Amino acid sequence: MHGSRLPTRAALAVIFISGMSSCVGIRANKHTYGAAASSPPVLVSDTAIRMQVKPEGTAPGSFTVSAMVVSAAVATFEGPFRWRLEASGEIGKQEYLVVHRIRTRTSKTHRDEWYPTGHLGKRADFTRRMGETGATRAIYPIPGLLKVMPEEDGALDVDVDLTVASAGRKVRKLVHFRMEPSEKRQDEFVFLPTEIVQSIGKSPTDWDDSGWD
Repeated sequence: MHGSRLPTRAALAVIFISGMSSCVGIRANKHTYGAAASSPPVLVSDTAIRMQVKPEGTAPGSFTVSAMVVSAAVATFEGPFRWRLEASGEIGKQEYLVVHRIRTRTSKTHRDEWYPTGHLGKRADFTRRMGETGATRAIYPIPGLLKVMPEEDGALDVDVDLTVASAGRKVRKLVHFRMEPSEKRQDEFVFLPTEIVQSIGKSPTDWDDSGWD
């Protein structure tokens, strides 16, 4: 979804410093989306696939930085969202994931949009993280932001046309994700380089792999 929108509701976040200035503890409320209880991960060629979102909304100037220490903040943790597919596989079976088309629909505002196919079609390989055993994982980041607001737009339906390559065989399937508005509390510690701490009010794109719903 590509319309320009501003966040409609701010959530209070207080930043605590632990030990060194690059260790930031975040306590905040998030207005986000979660998979409906009746919609477990979809299966394609024995591969469990989930749709994940991460709130990107932040109010300009909401973070206070003094002597490279983040002291306090009021931030927005809601839409628009970064979004991606996460697929779980097994060693020696799944090879890669490709997304061909995406369609999004909102329940309240009745927006019905197709994502530009020119930004899709890339390959995401299944790999295993260092130190992990057993399962493999493929992450397919969808370029750009999903510009929806849970309270305003309501539930979100996402149809994804994708291919999973597994054991030399390619399976293409149209899968469906039902995403329901939800409100969560986020408590986590994030370790950030000093230069990111200094610009933390601009964008959280470098906040590692945490905060995905």
